[in-house]
Amino acid sequence: MERKIVISFILCALFVALPFAVNYADERISSSPAQPPSSPANPVNGVYYVGFATSHEGDDILYVVPGKAYVERAGTLVTVNVTVKFRHAQPCPYSDWKITVENPKNVEVVNETKTELKDAYTAFKQYTVKVLGNGSLDVVFHYGSGCPYGTEERVTVEFYVGTPNDTALNQSTPSPEEVLNTTSINVTGPIKEVDLALRAVVVENYTIEIRGRWTGPNNESLTWRDMLALLKPGERITILASEEDGSLKADVIVINGKTYRKG
Repeated sequence: MERKIVISFILCALFVALPFAVNYADERISSSPAQPPSSPANPVNGVYYVGFATSHEGDDILYVVPGKAYVERAGTLVTVNVTVKFRHAQPCPYSDWKITVENPKNVEVVNETKTELKDAYTAFKQYTVKVLGNGSLDVVFHYGSGCPYGTEERVTVEFYVGTPNDTALNQSTPSPEEVLNTTSINVTGPIKEVDLALRAVVVENYTIEIRGRWTGPNNESLTWRDMLALLKPGERITILASEEDGSLKADVIVINGKTYRKG
């Protein structure tokens, strides 16, 4: 008898508490921020954001998301995020640099934020663009007046009315840091300086580090010291280098028509 009374009491307590538990769960769900889709396969407010666009002609990197945008219907608004990764800390002596957009084709810029310095090496700006039809928009980073490290970085963002194909949907969108770490440059010019302490060579305002072991044109094995000994100030060379941990490191060097490869 006592056991039946205890069970009845427990069931009654659960019945009374159930509405409060449901309400609490509803509040937790409704108060949670909406998460954007993790894949471009799902449109965000009628927009498929696909890939990225980047430019690294000078010392700084312009990084724009998306590289392409597909809208379900004309008149849809698209958000364009612009990031600039500086090689030199800001503020710098050439402080009148700026981010602009140019050459709108079948798009209208309806809003833009002020350029914001996220930290000493990162600037951010956001545009809101109305897509009127298939078109494009140039995003440009202008180096400051007299800056010796570059004149401009420019990319073109493409806009389409329709749905992207499977190939486009499979494009990934890395972070600006990942772009910084994987960007490659190909520079040809005279050697300005060979820095033994830094284990680097300076060509066309690029300081490029020489690391590890190398293979010469006759399959000979060379150390980084051997490579630096081959590099003479004033000599014209070609270097393919990649960004790694915020600095340029040489992958291929062509000296007098002879190719040396890292590894």
